[in-house]
Amino acid sequence: MKRNNEVTLKITESMENFKEILKEKGYVEKVHFILYDVFMIPENLKTEELSTREIISKAIIIRKVEDITKNEIRRDMSYKMKKFNHKGEILEQKSVRLKVQDCKDAEIFMNTIGYKKLMDIIEEDYAYQKDGFELMTKEVKNGDNMIEAEAQIDNENLDTIDKIKKVLEEEELPLDFSDCFIKKAEVELNKILNRA
Repeated sequence: MKRNNEVTLKITESMENFKEILKEKGYVEKVHFILYDVFMIPENLKTEELSTREIISKAIIIRKVEDITKNEIRRDMSYKMKKFNHKGEILEQKSVRLKVQDCKDAEIFMNTIGYKKLMDIIEEDYAYQKDGFELMTKEVKNGDNMIEAEAQIDNENLDTIDKIKKVLEEEELPLDFSDCFIKKAEVELNKILNRA
């Protein structure tokens, strides 16, 4: 089981401009991959009675990772458990993963045990690093551009969400700090459900 705390913010520039700004500030590209996610939820889930966050919290994700840097493909299924504060901010997140051989077979299996497809999300990610600080750009196909940065429990300068936010603010990157816990799945599901 993996535990992590992270911030996710919208990028206020084009992805191309944002990447140039990162390079100008001394960030180095380390990793490049593409995620193909299929979100599956219980067939009998009454989505009209639930918030977007509640719907996503019930989802099992079938994921194919095309790792461009390592020239390899990985497939898995995951379930994420999150603890939220009264403002809806994520305090803690745990995830459980299971390797799968074939994503289509995994989807058929999930259909067989009473799950249905909620949505597909494709995103292209790049990891950038500078002075031990790492952030990930996330370009969601037909969606928003975002960055994600995780607290690093082994680095006392970056071990909390507040410290991560401070570093990002000091970097003066073109980011929207009005919501530091944007979740791509919630943004995309709101579009599908016509919730603004």
